[in-house]
Amino acid sequence: MPAFLPALRPRIGRADLVFWLLVTVLAVLQGWDNHHNGWQNLPADGGPILVSAWAVPTFVLLSLPLLWRSTAPVQALAASLAVLAFQAVAFAPMVRCGTAFPLAAILSYAIGARTTGWHQRVGVGVIVATVCFVGATDVPGFGVVVVGLPLCLVAFGIGRLAAGRTLMAVALEEQTATLQAARDERARLEVATDRAELSGELDALLQRRLRTLAGLADGAGEGLTPAAATARLAHIEAESRATLDEMRELVGALRGTDGALVTSPVPTLTSLEALVVRTRGPRSQVVVEGDPRVLPPGVELSAYRIVEHLLAALDDAPGVEVLVRFEADQLELRVHGQPRRRADLTGSLAKARARAGLHDGTVSSSISGARVVATATLPMLAGA
Repeated sequence: MPAFLPALRPRIGRADLVFWLLVTVLAVLQGWDNHHNGWQNLPADGGPILVSAWAVPTFVLLSLPLLWRSTAPVQALAASLAVLAFQAVAFAPMVRCGTAFPLAAILSYAIGARTTGWHQRVGVGVIVATVCFVGATDVPGFGVVVVGLPLCLVAFGIGRLAAGRTLMAVALEEQTATLQAARDERARLEVATDRAELSGELDALLQRRLRTLAGLADGAGEGLTPAAATARLAHIEAESRATLDEMRELVGALRGTDGALVTSPVPTLTSLEALVVRTRGPRSQVVVEGDPRVLPPGVELSAYRIVEHLLAALDDAPGVEVLVRFEADQLELRVHGQPRRRADLTGSLAKARARAGLHDGTVSSSISGARVVATATLPMLAGA
């Protein structure tokens, strides 16, 4: 089987029909000219030699193989060469180079663009044979080969260049697909890693909270007054609710909002700059101070959510600044900006305080003129 390039089409296309119609019109005109006007002989009478009208349909047969230029270009050119041989045997000498050379050039391009290996080498041989046969049997003589052969070889070379570009495009598409698959796999592994870390943190949280609750419960019956016992039970209830809230946050990070597996890594402090630029524009900035280091996943997630809540309370005016300061024993987050309505600020601060409370952190705010400064602190070992 011949080896074809990926550009080879499995069927006759619209471009094939267009080329065939154009060359067929040219071929019929040249065949009619051979029949009506003939070619000027130089015998004693000096009259033109006319070609039989039966030769005109053979010019249609000459261009017919163009329909298969995309599916079998070598065979198409060989079929055209066979028609040329039939014309040379069946009819008087004619002028056919005006049709044969454009036909051969089109098929030469197709051979260069759509074949490889030995099939392409056979095609080059058929190209040379076709041009030389036309030169040997046409009235103008073998001199037309000087024009026809370079024309066909140049068309073949252009086809080779087009094939190279096609192969390059295919290779780039394959590399792009490979890189896309690698990127998706990396994202999946990052998600799996984050989920594993959060699972470990959830286990540590449960152990720490249960020890606290067990200690409070053990001391509830040691001669306490009713008021003290009530206060102790209220404390146990508050700690239990805090434990449930923090468990919901961690489980929410392990699962999507609809219960499905998340498809992107859990947000961390490294994602803050993208968050600020996305929500408050490129004129905002994130400043990092201290000694940056990796914190427990729950702390980093809570820090990201706190900044997200505080940014939601700010106006879209430029100049928003987020400060992240790594201190020895705590993480400080400070957000500067122009607030929206007071209700928005109050609600956002409440959400931020609830999130910070999961890690025994604090959130405070102050307003100076038209700007608000909100500061959140999280113990550095929170969640450990």
